[in-house]
Amino acid sequence: MKDLKPSIRFADDIALISIHPGYVEKIIAGEKNVEFRRRWPNRIIGTLVVYATSPVKRLAVIVEITEVVRASKTALWRISSDEGGGISRQRLFDYLDGKALGVALKLGRRLPLEGGLLPNEVFGAPFHAPQSYRYLTEDEKIALRRCVEGMG
Repeated sequence: MKDLKPSIRFADDIALISIHPGYVEKIIAGEKNVEFRRRWPNRIIGTLVVYATSPVKRLAVIVEITEVVRASKTALWRISSDEGGGISRQRLFDYLDGKALGVALKLGRRLPLEGGLLPNEVFGAPFHAPQSYRYLTEDEKIALRRCVEGMG
């Protein structure tokens, strides 16, 4: 699970998402295997670059998406219970309040970015963390690849 480097598919669509540091730690530790979103594109995205929000403010991990499930809160809670969603039922239901369907991103292999990467190293300045998600540009994918290859 640790050696994701050779399998990061930089030619595919990669999304940048923002996650609170506590959940990022759970993803890296393998305790959180599902990331929930209120909305997600229909476009196939194979890889996530996870930005840990304040106070960390760094790119913390690159994660493979193995499956995207759109379902009711109840169905998503079952997925969370079965596969390790790293979130309480109440928190999940509060997060999805007002939505008929939510999205579960099932997470596969992870590449922790030791010590994290400053976003400006990959995205330039000024960096603005996405509220939901955003796609990486081709230039950003090249910069990310260089940073990852330079890490080890």
